[in-house]
Amino acid sequence: MTINLTNKYIELTKKQISEYLKLVFENKFSKKYYDVYMKKYIDIRYYNFYDYDTSTTLRRKILDNLRDLSEELAIDNIEDRDIIEEMCIFFYYVLYFDNVIRSKDIEKTIEKIAKLRKRVLNKDDELFKKELIRTVKEYKIQKEKLLEKFDSEEFFIKLTNYPQKLNVYRVNLKYKLKFPLVYSEFAINKAFNVGLINEDKLLIEYYLVTKKVLEDILKQNFTRQYVLEFTDKLLDKPNKLKNLLNIINNTATKDKISIKIKYEFFIENKEKVYNLMRDGFKITIILDNSFKANYKTVETLRVFKYVIVNKDLKNYNEIIKYKKNIKNIIEI
Repeated sequence: MTINLTNKYIELTKKQISEYLKLVFENKFSKKYYDVYMKKYIDIRYYNFYDYDTSTTLRRKILDNLRDLSEELAIDNIEDRDIIEEMCIFFYYVLYFDNVIRSKDIEKTIEKIAKLRKRVLNKDDELFKKELIRTVKEYKIQKEKLLEKFDSEEFFIKLTNYPQKLNVYRVNLKYKLKFPLVYSEFAINKAFNVGLINEDKLLIEYYLVTKKVLEDILKQNFTRQYVLEFTDKLLDKPNKLKNLLNIINNTATKDKISIKIKYEFFIENKEKVYNLMRDGFKITIILDNSFKANYKTVETLRVFKYVIVNKDLKNYNEIIKYKKNIKNIIEI
């Protein structure tokens, strides 16, 4: 079974924050309010939910939404106002431990958390600070090791911008294997492209792209998009398809990638492709000479993430007449 890196990383983050909170609040820890704050935090930090001014930083977006949530919770749970506000304040410090705010001196941040803890528990002990520092370092190592598991010494992905779409990248899996000089370029390419079957190559590509997407998110870059390869044979192999898609089956990941499918193949497998889209997977369609451009067929293209049109197509001029109607078009 394949592994979903983004899900694992987010679950590790939840466990990390929960452990911090329990250290700070001890018997005053409230799972009820932790769950509410945690969901809101993850929705913004990793899924980039909730509309906001593009000039607003991720830090400001998280803080504003947590503050609003705190006020809503306090109104409905007046008896718990103190713990609601105190847990909200702690979540502000989470930003230092989750690549949102850079901290030059993490020990100063922990000193501030210790002051919050003293106000909540009336406790001030050095043991707590040491334990929190140890826990912070431990989770940092765990996260680094998790990401390292998805590195490859043999393969890498080549990213190429599509024309007029600077934040959209075409993904190609490449190898960095060393071969003796006696082997020709043809023999090497044949070994890579034939010896390693398409389905296996896709597993590697999807893992590497998922890691790249997660790294973008951690760097607070939510704009990059990646167009992935696909093989039509997988639609007739439900178990293998499920195994492959499990790698990218996370809302944050699916928002930033699309699967590349030829129009002719789409026409032959409409229901299967639509099922993928109903499950949240985005499709980039590659138009070919089988596409007959008219108002009706052009309207069907709106459901796809991107529409790729090669200028060498015989029916290119016919298609391009409708360019104004195809807002997501990419010409190559």
